[in-house]
Amino acid sequence: MNGRYERQMPIVGEEGQARLMGARVGIAGCGGLGVNALTCLVEAGVMDFVLCDPDVPDISNLNRQFIYSAGDLRPKCAISAEWALALNYSSMADAHAEPVTYESAAMFSGCTVVLDCLDNIESRLALGDWCAENGVPLVHAGVTGNHGQVTVCVPGETPCLRCMIGTLKDAENPPNMGSTVSVIAGIQATEAIRLIAGLPSKARGRLITVDMQDWSIGSTEISSNSSCERCGS
Repeated sequence: MNGRYERQMPIVGEEGQARLMGARVGIAGCGGLGVNALTCLVEAGVMDFVLCDPDVPDISNLNRQFIYSAGDLRPKCAISAEWALALNYSSMADAHAEPVTYESAAMFSGCTVVLDCLDNIESRLALGDWCAENGVPLVHAGVTGNHGQVTVCVPGETPCLRCMIGTLKDAENPPNMGSTVSVIAGIQATEAIRLIAGLPSKARGRLITVDMQDWSIGSTEISSNSSCERCGS
């Protein structure tokens, strides 16, 4: 290992760094959360990605999705794959320009962990179901306005994502500020790094909430839903 990672080695250790460099990470959604998390993970040493997003950049994205320009009409996943390579020439990424469904989530087979950076509940739940049923850890994050949330779902260890957000509804065009999205994406990426490197985390099975209006931070244990096919008693 070269000096590129020397400042984080005291935190993750040599074995943890080797795990990061050998991991395959799925990122579902290459919007504000996705591009920030991708950047953090490449810089931490992850080199192998599966990126999924069918959308192309829009001018309304640019306050928080900093790797895009409005004139580039390629799928975001393809641009994100190029971004990862620009950050580290050893990186590689499979880009999938398709929506996330339970069936299409098979693209994440073989991933060490998957990050939920999506923007709609239906796709989040489909991804969560697939991860739960295929034994793949999931790091979920969401942002609306000044409020953000992160949780880590580990199959067989914690409740699944459906137990947590199964009753939530989509917000139509939720307000987002770039700096706020970056904070939550940074937390999400940190939890992915901890999971890959084998470090302990109190976000497993707990919903971490951050309100950047008054800087209140909460941590709530998530209980299994009794009607959940995977987690219910």
